[in-house]
Amino acid sequence: MTLRETLMAVDLEKVYKLINKKDKYHKPSPTLEQTTEAYQPVVKELLHKPRTKAHALTWLVEEYQNPGEKIKYIGVCFLNTKYVEPPKGAKPWGGKNPPKGHYNCNLNKYNRTFAVGFTPWSKVIDTPVAITAPKCSLEQAVAEILWEMTFYGWSEERVNSQVDHINGKIKQAKKEIKEGKCITIPPKTKDGFTVVIPESISNTIVDLINKLRKKK
Repeated sequence: MTLRETLMAVDLEKVYKLINKKDKYHKPSPTLEQTTEAYQPVVKELLHKPRTKAHALTWLVEEYQNPGEKIKYIGVCFLNTKYVEPPKGAKPWGGKNPPKGHYNCNLNKYNRTFAVGFTPWSKVIDTPVAITAPKCSLEQAVAEILWEMTFYGWSEERVNSQVDHINGKIKQAKKEIKEGKCITIPPKTKDGFTVVIPESISNTIVDLINKLRKKK
């Protein structure tokens, strides 16, 4: 089933209750009425999107477990249907022309999954949903997807605006690095990585530290 088909098949009242339950961890937590009022327009916008071909990546609802923790949880991502396992024994390398014994971990083919947040809604509304998490109902899967989709905004326009803003910050950071306006921290070990912090990022960190000091 595609995302559009799942939205049409589920009991939306149950979906809103599940989302509200997730948001109980936030303080102040919203009421069920507030959650419903927030997500009804989201569902309406999604269902009114023009039909489109399936995205190259597939919706994936699966179970996760953080290292060192016993609690498991359900999360949402995009599954890379063209995923290729990295060369056996090779170490990840964050760039082109990796040295012997390494592979370029930035290549899409070596990434099994991708984050959902910045993908335009209109491109994924008619994309299939795969559910691998055990005992996960269709309502819970939809709740997880909607919750993830709205992380950066309550409409596709808002999400796209956030994407443009972040892309602008990335371009600025790359420009600063190219111009040498950055802090470079050498690796602690022979096989370690060099950390490069653009000027705009370091200034932001300093501002945050100063604000925290003023609050104390």
